Amino acid sequence: MDLLNQLHALLRWVVLILIVSAVLRAFLGMQSKKTFSNSDQKTGFFLMIACDIQLLIGLVLYIAGPWGIKNIQQLGMSAVMKDGYSRFFAVEHILMMIVAIVLIHIGRAKAKKMGEAVGAHKVSFIYYVIAFVIMMISIPWPFRKGFEALGWM
Repeated sequence: MDLLNQLHALLRWVVLILIVSAVLRAFLGMQSKKTFSNSDQKTGFFLMIACDIQLLIGLVLYIAGPWGIKNIQQLGMSAVMKDGYSRFFAVEHILMMIVAIVLIHIGRAKAKKMGEAVGAHKVSFIYYVIAFVIMMISIPWPFRKGFEALGWM
């Protein structure tokens, strides 16, 4: 489990780099009124793939790791919901990350459907920015109270 946890933490940085890149490409394309290029499509595709891999690893950790289902079974849902740390991993983190990944999929699909239209950048930008904000809120950053021991990796 520790190896998967480390991989999940490392892949976070890949996802964040890709989403920042996708947001910047969408913003610049929107501002300059460029067509939605093959490179824009690929950036969204790689972002989506990285998020899907991250989700699969996260689901394995949720099912087999100590902070998901096992924690709920041991403590009971009522106790988990009363403890902020347990609630974060058992409910908040996974739910919000799934929402963010769904938004990335929707944004990419809508932009892809629009083809090379200039408006595809705007669609991508809106969905990716919302997903990015949700991700940033949902990551257990070490500067957040209670998560200091987790570190940056």
